[in-house]
Amino acid sequence: MRDFKPMRELPDTAEWSSQDVLVVFGELFQRGYANGIVDQAKAKGMKVIYSTVGRRDENQQLRALNEQELLEKESPLINVPLEAGFDLEPDSSGKTPVDQLKGIKMSAWNLAQLDWTALKESRQLATESFRLRVKAYLVELEKMLPDNSNILFVHTMAGGFPRAKVVMPIANKVFKGYDDRFCSSESFWQSEIGRLCDLNFKDVTGETLNHLIDLTKELREKKKKQNLKVSYVAYGYHGTEVLVLNKYKWQSYSPYLQGWAKKHLENIAKENYNKNIQCCVFNCPEILTNSSSIFLGVEVSLYPLLGALQKEGLSLPEAQNILSECQSLLKPGIDIDEVLKFCTKYLTSSTIKAWTQYDLWPQHNGNEQMKLMRESSAELINMHKDTKDLITYKLSEVVFRACGKIMFNEAWKIQQPVVWLGHDIIAKQTLN
Repeated sequence: MRDFKPMRELPDTAEWSSQDVLVVFGELFQRGYANGIVDQAKAKGMKVIYSTVGRRDENQQLRALNEQELLEKESPLINVPLEAGFDLEPDSSGKTPVDQLKGIKMSAWNLAQLDWTALKESRQLATESFRLRVKAYLVELEKMLPDNSNILFVHTMAGGFPRAKVVMPIANKVFKGYDDRFCSSESFWQSEIGRLCDLNFKDVTGETLNHLIDLTKELREKKKKQNLKVSYVAYGYHGTEVLVLNKYKWQSYSPYLQGWAKKHLENIAKENYNKNIQCCVFNCPEILTNSSSIFLGVEVSLYPLLGALQKEGLSLPEAQNILSECQSLLKPGIDIDEVLKFCTKYLTSSTIKAWTQYDLWPQHNGNEQMKLMRESSAELINMHKDTKDLITYKLSEVVFRACGKIMFNEAWKIQQPVVWLGHDIIAKQTLN
């Protein structure tokens, strides 16, 4: 774990001011990580400039938001669609990668053979299109930037599942199946469709940061001449330290197939940081977001945050309030300590320990591991009074708010290109 660099001490309070600007590069959705850092910027009186990935019309053509959609968004928003990835990009014959996936049956997805020459062409054309749209976006952005403003870019791009009917049923089996519904993530990843997903994930999650940094070079140089700064932060995931038997230990969710794209994102941050560009990927703890519902079981590692809050400040009113609220969601006769004991048993089991090897991350799934994870997830959910009102929703909010504050402060003077935010620093920031 030589390159594992968890943040242990809270960063100094940033010197961002109301003269400065936070730019959300990507679309801001409810219950997502980026809401935390946006709240911090607003509290400082900073101008926040929003973006959109756009929408697809009935012919799958990318378009900007319409008037009704704009009314539902915060402003100012630059209405240039920043959707990335190449799954819907036609090649010179007019055929998209998704077109290649039409007609593939669930029973034969692993036998699919794709035209990689055509896919490569679609990928190149999509990259060119994305860069042109980013250039148009930056023209609009410069019009909105106040003079003498520092800029904080918040990269929120992630995902990239090809939008073909066959993909999500496969993904559901990979991420949720066990026993007779078990589907090997390794087999999927080595298939033609899996290889397509891998490339699309990397383009959406990683290369978008690369393009943003590259295309804002002129803006950075202009700000540098004014003795002003431009910083870039992005959201990563590479496992999280959680409290196990009173010690913070690294663990991860499997199978996390976006992991290769997140490592690609980290490498892009390292390359740019080494060029003296203020850029950092923050590997954040697991939370429940609008897009994480497919990953049932990811939330099991969120419950131990209750223990971290106890450890870092049980006597503090902030901790007591959160713990009391979480306790109120549990069934009569079940307390937080019982939840934590259950999680400790899960995280120290031989099965889960075999899937908690940092040097092998991201690891593929196994039937025994998937079964234990899914059954543990269900058992924890069943401890609640209302299965639609879970402790993990409250804890997710705790995490993204703390991550937002840490990232906001650290972005003023970035110390390293990749950093891990574990449950210890989340608890310290929450209780600070």
